[in-house]
Amino acid sequence: MKYICTYCNIYAYDENKGDPETNLDPDTSLDEFPDSWLCPVCGMPKEYLQEVRDDIFSLKMTAYSETQHESKDLNYYRSIARKMLTGICGEYSVCDGQPDRICTGQKFGAPIGFGGAGQGKTFEANYNTLQDYKLRMCVIKAHHEPEMSVSIFGKKIALPVMGASLSGVKTSMNDVVPEDAFYRGLLKGAMASGSIGLVGNTPYSPDDLGVNIVGENKGWGIPILKPQSQERLIQLMQLAEKLNVIAVGVDLEGAGSTIWDNSKKPVYRKSENDLIELVDSTEKPVIFKGIMSKEDSVKVLDSGAGACYVSNHGGRVLDGGQGMAEVLPEIANEISGKIPILADGAVRTGFDVLKVLALGADVAMIGRPLARLSLAGGEVAVKMYYKYVKDDLRRAMILTGCNNLEDANMGIITRSQLITI
Repeated sequence: MKYICTYCNIYAYDENKGDPETNLDPDTSLDEFPDSWLCPVCGMPKEYLQEVRDDIFSLKMTAYSETQHESKDLNYYRSIARKMLTGICGEYSVCDGQPDRICTGQKFGAPIGFGGAGQGKTFEANYNTLQDYKLRMCVIKAHHEPEMSVSIFGKKIALPVMGASLSGVKTSMNDVVPEDAFYRGLLKGAMASGSIGLVGNTPYSPDDLGVNIVGENKGWGIPILKPQSQERLIQLMQLAEKLNVIAVGVDLEGAGSTIWDNSKKPVYRKSENDLIELVDSTEKPVIFKGIMSKEDSVKVLDSGAGACYVSNHGGRVLDGGQGMAEVLPEIANEISGKIPILADGAVRTGFDVLKVLALGADVAMIGRPLARLSLAGGEVAVKMYYKYVKDDLRRAMILTGCNNLEDANMGIITRSQLITI
């Protein structure tokens, strides 16, 4: 049998071969491990080892062996992700949801993998509408090292970027690693980067798994819950509060989740009174995600929520919808300064992050790239991506004349104009 450590998502063990590094002879089964055994990578006990498929083990063992004596870069982990996600994601150099990508197009009831709902037009719109905005270069100015830190939910983070809410390895990611290992990579990679990770919940794992993994991470993280019954949501929120998480949220657009619907676990739209009841059920800040209109953003503000999260679920629930960048300015004009605004939707680089801040968000959220890297390399690979984004954001701020985040406003961007002759 073959195993990986679900805590670090790096260590791999083949019981037929044993492991000389930890004094395990060939043919030593998991039951025969001494109680004192600890993972040589993360130091966690044998209970974190879980069996995996042979094809995934081969990739993980190769990566583990190759990274013991030399460092690897993002492209190395991207190549691992590409192999793990064969058939559902090409791990292209540009993740844009365009029609020629392997993830796009109608799936006719099959799982959509990393793609978008229906024909994938909302996923495509997220990318196209954000790229429709251009950064204005402005370099004649006294040099100032950009100030990138920001406070959110009473915590200071090193950059205005957090990981978007992610879940669903079994249904959307080829079932390549255990769900808990996926969550740990996202949370620990964010924490090591001075940021905060978000994790979702899925019908094919215990619905409190994300909450509990955040708790295991000393509360550093935010669980985002699908819109289950009010009774169950309040139970999960109270568990989250007991585990002292940073904040807790509800994925309102999850009311259109085909995955939850197909599993016969109902999800629901929520009324304004439902939102108020959820906010009142916990002392923790409550985030409402899935806001794509000015009208809904005002309702979130009126509920007493801790943040408004602008998102269309990466284009994965409603086809033919608006891109995030189309609606963010209007929402920000209505509620900015009254409640923190988070936003995701084809945010890939630090340059994209600066655009999202200029359009009115307080924090930009990154999804698909972090998902692929958590699968491939856990905390190590996720941390690399945060650094990559931070380096690009610094460069973007310098070249647009931004000394601090307050300088990131509509004045540093311009919208593409169709030239006619």
